[in-house]
Amino acid sequence: MFTNNLISSVDFFIRYACIGQLLLLVAYLFYKPYRTQSTFRMQVLPLMLALGIAAYLLLTAPYSPRPQGFIRSILLMFTHTMPVFLWLLGKQLFDDEFNLQRWPIVGKLALVLLGCFYIYVFLIRGGGGQLQMASHVIALIFIVHLLASVMLTWRNDLVEQRRVARFWFVLLVGLFFLMLDLVELSRTGLNRHQFFMLMNASICLLGTSVTAALLFFHALSIKPESVSNTTPDAPRYSRLIPQENALAKKLHCFIDDAGYLQPDLTISKLAEQLECAEHHLRKLINQSLGYTNFNAFLNYYRIEAARKRLVETSLPVLTIALDLGYGSIASFNRAFKEITGTTPTAYRTATQQQNSP
Repeated sequence: MFTNNLISSVDFFIRYACIGQLLLLVAYLFYKPYRTQSTFRMQVLPLMLALGIAAYLLLTAPYSPRPQGFIRSILLMFTHTMPVFLWLLGKQLFDDEFNLQRWPIVGKLALVLLGCFYIYVFLIRGGGGQLQMASHVIALIFIVHLLASVMLTWRNDLVEQRRVARFWFVLLVGLFFLMLDLVELSRTGLNRHQFFMLMNASICLLGTSVTAALLFFHALSIKPESVSNTTPDAPRYSRLIPQENALAKKLHCFIDDAGYLQPDLTISKLAEQLECAEHHLRKLINQSLGYTNFNAFLNYYRIEAARKRLVETSLPVLTIALDLGYGSIASFNRAFKEITGTTPTAYRTATQQQNSP
């Protein structure tokens, strides 16, 4: 029997409105213009996340009796795997260096084992008990790590729309998942209270609405001559207003003078040196040079300098790394391999062998 009070009616309306928006967002994933701009992973991950949200909304809806048997087990599995798919999608969206294909075999194996864990706990055992509580702990770990990662890389993000998306992402994910998992782990029974369920359903609806709005404005802002984010472009002063031309000239003087070799250089420190507002500098580097991340901007020029020093000098790799502004050999090796596909030592050895008579 459906409960007939006002709270339940509002709850049902919000849940099915949210599921309706999820269906529209999923349809957009397979809409041809989006499909041609995105990778297969960028279609599958949102789809799995949408299934998880819909499963949660159906599983916790205020009606009786609740889903039973194998249907309940399927809904439970999609609900509990939602944080994992959210983590993968969040890293894909906000971390330019994240690439699942480059993970070591140990990392990929861990994901496979985690998938087997969810299948065993929910499809075979039907959920419940300590293993389901362990699933909440796993979810909490993924969500805390994701939120920390999104916030720590916020400052270096040069794409204004993505910076706005980060704000909403942190706010909504923090409210929904942290609150939900902490309540579940507390075993207070608050997760079955009508107001708590209504609040979580409302957060889901707000999240789908914000996502739809961001996608809409992003689609409006896309230009056919969009700039590539993999290779720096030549200065395009003619496309800039006079104030931006002046800043662009300062920035290229900074590059010509190898100012990027300064240790601990941040976007705010560079803005102070160029005597400009930080958001103007972010816009310039993003739109004029084509970078989406400040670290990628620095690493490009630093690694170009590193290649010359590795070939033209016999300096130790550590010395080169420190001279280029890196705080450790590990960060230098990681940046060098990200751009060249090999380590500095291997690059030096291969180049010397090619140049040897």
